[in-house]
Amino acid sequence: KMLEHIARIITDDLDRTVARLPEKLAIRDATTQMNFQTLRDCARRMATVLARKGIFHQPVAVFLDQSAASIVSFFGAAYAGNFYTVIDTKMPATRREKILQTFQPAVIVTDAKHRNKLTSAEIGTSDVLLYDELLQECVEEDLLARVKQQISPRDILYVLFTSGSTGTPKGVVIGQQSVLEYTDWVQETFHVDEQDVIGNQAPFYFDNSVLDIYQMAKCGATLDIIPRSMFIFPIRLLEYVRDHRINM
Repeated sequence: KMLEHIARIITDDLDRTVARLPEKLAIRDATTQMNFQTLRDCARRMATVLARKGIFHQPVAVFLDQSAASIVSFFGAAYAGNFYTVIDTKMPATRREKILQTFQPAVIVTDAKHRNKLTSAEIGTSDVLLYDELLQECVEEDLLARVKQQISPRDILYVLFTSGSTGTPKGVVIGQQSVLEYTDWVQETFHVDEQDVIGNQAPFYFDNSVLDIYQMAKCGATLDIIPRSMFIFPIRLLEYVRDHRINM
């Protein structure tokens, strides 16, 4: 018999924010603006596909550009009780191969553009799912409710691969509880709330991006994924920060 779900898990933060601020802007990237309700709905469409396939407590690789789609995929993995890692779309193929060989994902979430970069050796036994197709599915609320009863804050949330100074990237496992406690500390220390606009600069494969993503989900702040091109031109970057009212 499943234990009744009581302990707070990472998706609870997004659920509470959606209940409070469904129409508020959650994420802005170069091509997309997404409110909290849409973020949750898209993530749960993806989670439904994973749950239907019986994928639970399994590794999910996200091979997408730094975008709203990536964040949807992180939460999609979490709603289905899985853990994720980010495969940088610009990393050398040799490093990508080493990470995928180590991580052995049950699923690789990607898009048509990046699907063509993956070799059969990299894919291995992984199921390749295209992001746009996942969003065409319907949410199965009963299925996800049953999955949620089996998710614990002691579960893994993501795996961070080190830079690999030895030549071999090493996976560092981070649990939900660690991210929940860190997120609470950041909110209390910096008084983050829904008035804030967080400018994301850190790549999603770098641990500092965890602050940006999970503050957005917990506090209702807007996450603005600043285009990489801005960092080449300091004046344009400052103008972007001003125009988008980024204050964190």
